[in-house]
Amino acid sequence: MAKSKSELRSLSGQQKAAVFMLALGQEHSAHIFELMDDEEIRDMSQTMATLGNISSSVIEQLFVEFADQLSGGGGGAVVGSYDSAERL
Repeated sequence: MAKSKSELRSLSGQQKAAVFMLALGQEHSAHIFELMDDEEIRDMSQTMATLGNISSSVIEQLFVEFADQLSGGGGGAVVGSYDSAERL
């Protein structure tokens, strides 16, 4: 576990995004690629192609990190309100 956390910390944001998209699979990642411009697609594809092997424990830690960031980092739930809807 400590090794996977260390490996995850060594990944750049671009590399984390590439691992995340590869883990999501072709069908789901295709929707994300549709939102990218040509340069972003080229950069992401190059990063994906040079990642090498990523262990399942690193992928698991990445998803945990993502979920933590999604929930605000405090382990709390998302709160819906008129203000938050308006900001989005």
